[in-house]
Formats: sequence, structure tokens, C-alpha cells
Amino acid sequence: MAKMTAEQALVERFRRGDDSAFDGIVQRHAADVAALANRLLGWPQDVDDVVQDVFLAGFTGLRRFRGDCGLRTWLFTITVNMCRRRQRRRVFRIRTVAIDEGSPDLYAEENAERAAMDSEIFARVRRAVRALPPKYREVVVLRYLQGLETSEMCGLLGISANAMQVRLTRAKQQLRESLGEWIEEKT
Repeated sequence: MAKMTAEQALVERFRRGDDSAFDGIVQRHAADVAALANRLLGWPQDVDDVVQDVFLAGFTGLRRFRGDCGLRTWLFTITVNMCRRRQRRRVFRIRTVAIDEGSPDLYAEENAERAAMDSEIFARVRRAVRALPPKYREVVVLRYLQGLETSEMCGLLGISANAMQVRLTRAKQQLRESLGEWIEEKT
């Protein structure tokens, strides 16, 4: 019989009724979940809420976790779904609220602060990634910022390897288009 990893042991303890084992799971994965949520959402104000929602969903669903994938991948799947749900709600709210054309840009202050804190390169790339459609932003974030392998990404997003590669290729093309002029300046 294969030796159980520390993570599998935590899951097993939790399944046997030791709710404190979940604290260890949160401790191991909270930073990664928060980083993924921040990168997918593009605005840090919602990250804490998403992380809390992810671990609440994890707590209620962990007893049904089959182990077909790693615990980190399972939590990332929940994170992606929570971020998608939050983005849909945000778009719905923006569409239902009438915004005057003369009103100030709601994100101008945040963008100004970020530009001051981040280097020019980081700020430009970050804006370009944030401008990608969600399905393209997800694959870029998961591959290049979270370092997931193709198989993990496919399982997490529920898509085939071919679909993932198509999304990644299209995302890179859009990034080249949005950063192309700047890239040519710097090279």
C-alpha cells in the first residue's frame, strides 16, 4: 500500500470528523487560492470574500472529495468557479445601473495607485492580462502565474487539452496585440 501524503492524511482526518484538520488545509492553500483569485478577478477588493467562499465550499464539500485530482487542483477549480460567479454578478450590476457618461472612472484611482506601486512593465502586462476575456485570462493565469500543468488545467477548467491550447494561443495573440507596440519599443 502506498504511503499517504500529509495532505491526504489531513483529508482523511477531516472525513473522520476532525474538523481541526481543515485548518491545516486552509493553512497550506490559502495563499495560493488568494493569489489565483486576485489574478483572475483583477481587483483585490473581492479577493478576501472569494477566498472565504472557496474554503466554505471546500469545508462543506470535502467529505465528498473523491481524490480524482489533487486537493490543490480541486480548490483551484472551486476558486475559478467562484471568480466566474463574482464576475457575472459584477457585469450584471454594471449593466443594470445607469452610469452617466460624465461620471468619473470608478477604477481610475485604483489604477493610479497601482501604476505608482508597480513597475511600468508589470503594470502594463497586468492591465493587458486583466483586459483578456475571462476564459483566456484563466488559462494565462493558471499556466504562467500559477504554474499548472496542462492536465491540471484541463481537469480544473473542464476542457480538453486541445481547447486549452486554443485558448492559450488566442490569449497570447491578444496579449501580443495589446502589448505589441510597447514590446517593439523595448526591444
